[in-house]
Parts: sequence; C-alpha cells; structure tokens
Amino acid sequence: MESSLEAVVIADDLTGAADTGVQFTAVGTPVYLMPAETRSLGNARTARAAGLSLYTASRHLSAEEAAGRLRPVASALTGRRPGWLYKKVDSCLRGNLGAEIDVLLDFLGLDAALVAPALPAQGRITVSGIHLVHGRPLADTEFAKDPLSPVASSTVAHILASQSRYSAGRIHLQDYGDTGRLQRALQREVGSGHRLIVCDAAEQAHLDQIAELVIQNADRLLPVGSAGLAASLVGQISDGDVAEPPRMPTLERLLLVCGTGSKVTRRQLDALLDKYPGVRHELEPAWLIDASVSERSRCAAELCDARASGILALTIGPLPPGGPAPTPEEAAAGLAALARLAVEIIGSGQVEGLFLSGGETADAFLRASRGEAIALERELLPGLALGRWVGGLADALPVVTKAGAFGQEQTLVALYERISAGRAEIRGPTKVVQQPD
Repeated sequence: MESSLEAVVIADDLTGAADTGVQFTAVGTPVYLMPAETRSLGNARTARAAGLSLYTASRHLSAEEAAGRLRPVASALTGRRPGWLYKKVDSCLRGNLGAEIDVLLDFLGLDAALVAPALPAQGRITVSGIHLVHGRPLADTEFAKDPLSPVASSTVAHILASQSRYSAGRIHLQDYGDTGRLQRALQREVGSGHRLIVCDAAEQAHLDQIAELVIQNADRLLPVGSAGLAASLVGQISDGDVAEPPRMPTLERLLLVCGTGSKVTRRQLDALLDKYPGVRHELEPAWLIDASVSERSRCAAELCDARASGILALTIGPLPPGGPAPTPEEAAAGLAALARLAVEIIGSGQVEGLFLSGGETADAFLRASRGEAIALERELLPGLALGRWVGGLADALPVVTKAGAFGQEQTLVALYERISAGRAEIRGPTKVVQQPD
C-alpha cells in the first residue's frame, strides 16, 4: 500500500463498508471495497487506489475473534498510515464496537476515539447518551432481537463498556455551538482518562462539528461512526473539490438478492413489486442448504425462463414460528447457497445490474463469484451505494448495496425508477415462482 493513499475505512460488514466508503469518492478515486485481509493491502490494484473501504465480516463473531481479524490489518496500517482512517460502526450498535476500536487505538497510538454512531438521515440519533431509532430507544426496536447480534442496551457507553478495556466519556448536546467549547469538552473527557468519547448528535449539524473537531486533532483522534459522520468529514476535507463520478448506467433487467431477514427490506420489496411486477422467488432455507448442483441449475434456468424482462427478486423464506434461531454456520451456509444461485442466473447473460441487501448476503456473493473488490462510484440514495464488480464471474457488472434495515417503504421504488431511467413500465400482476420440489 502506497503512502499516497487518501483514506481507509474499516467496517465490520460489506454494506457498511459500501455506504461509508462511497462517501470518500468525493476526495479521490478509485475507492475499492474489499475484504480486510493483509493481502488486500499489498496488491497492485490497491497501490493505485485513492481509498480503500475494508470489511472484516466480524459483526457476528466473538469479541476475541473480531479483534483477531483486525490486528493484522491495523499492524499493516501503522507503517504507511493513510491520510484519513475511519472506523465505521453499525448505526444500530450491533457487533464488536469496543473490541475493534481498542485494536486501532492500541496499534495506531491515538489518544482517543470519538464515537458518533448517529445517522439522522435514517432516523438514528444519540441524545443524553441514549441511542434512538425513529424516536424509540434502541433496545425497544427489532435490533434488540437480531438473531445473530442482539443489542441489549440503548446506552452507547454501556455497550462500549461491555466490550472495551477503556472507559467512556461523553460530549453532550450543550457542548455544541462553539468550536472552543467543543474543544474544551474534548479536553475535559481526555483529561479524565477516557479513551472512548461518546458524542451526542441529534442532527447532521452536530456531526459537522464533530468532523471539524476531528480535523483539528487529526493526529490524536480516531473518528468512529456510521455514514453520517463520514459524510460530514468528507464534506470538510474535500473543501468542495468533488471528484466527478462515472456516467450513471441505465439498468432495467435487475437481479435483487435479499438474504436479510429485515422487515424493512421485505416491505420495500413488496412496494417495488406492487408497482413494477416481476418474478419473485422465495427459497426455503432447508432447500438452499441441501440442494444439489443440478437442482440449483434447474432452478436458475426456470427463473430465467419465467422472467421476460425487468425485475427478478430472490429472497429467503421466514423460519418456522417458534423454531430455533439458525446458528451462524447455518446462516452462512444458506447465504452461500443463495449467492451461488445468483451467480448462475448472472451467467445466463440476462442481468444488467445486481442489487444486494444485507452485508452477509453481499459478502457471500463476492466469494461465490470469486470477485476481488467493488469499485465504488456514487451514493444513489441515502444508504444505497453504486459500484462495479472487479474480477471474478461478475466482472464489471453494476451493483447496488443496501444494509437490510435502511430506507423507507418506497426506497426500492425510487431506486428502480432512477436506474431504469424511465424505461420501466407498470405491468400485470407479480409472478411468484414456486419452490422447486
């Protein structure tokens, strides 16, 4: 990795690396999204990159395993530190935030981490240290029941304290408004021995001030947040000199792969297919895991025959009510099979673009397609990043990624209308292909 690298984002899942990494395309291009492996940092492609957005796929691991994945990457960064390093965390605080922040503080020798997970554009804010999602405390939302990464508290400092060796302080809403007052608040918390400083933020303007504080103390602080703080930081370091994105592609024949169990994505897909019918195929988890290669190939062929044009959506059916939650291994096996089915459909040549919802789904597709990276291009809508696959069986195919719980009910409708450039037509009833025997 060359020392001219402008920025490195480190996230715990692929869609988070996408929605945050794409912000840094305003600073310089290309920005490559890829797995956080030391070999990724030393190849010829990354040597030419303006930015890297690396993901560890560690959200559902133990804290010790997550830290172990990050250590070699952090070590590689110490020798040739980029102009900006940004630790991306989930805006709903899932994962191993404390353990991963500790690794970066230890290896990079920084004084403290400013932790601002707020993402006001998606209704996630922090007030009095309590994280809220559309006005509800985090522990009272669906994220508290996440089958793989449940969140047990709404208090950001409590979550960090359960994972980190360091104590957490806080910047309060009343500390904003004056640059000097905010700087004194930082000094107050660092002087009290806190290395994790939770930042209240109820609007984007608060994140703008946090970004200014980061810039003023660039050699001492690690910025930690979601895409919200990243957008504020990039807005200031780019100084209005924004790199021009590539020409917007026109995509009508879209393959949507939704491995996430989020109710948000299901409602978005319902709204899309109510307006722009296509083929929707819901796969049983057991069939995905047990299907033979020939069964999967037959399913792919049937789906391609059923879809004349427009949308083809693949989803995973719900688990039986009252049944046990899938183990991480079972969930990974199901997503890997879903990704292999998607690769076969793309191989038919009938797909102009790909949409992936859920970080684990996107990671599974990258591995199934033997892709090297995604070259990030632009943010189409809040939380939806457009890029192109680099290498593998989907090389150069446009791809849009979205975290499972992001967006409003009409988000996928707005996306499809934008990328189809008016070619999409409202047609007859949605066709649902039955699960193969």
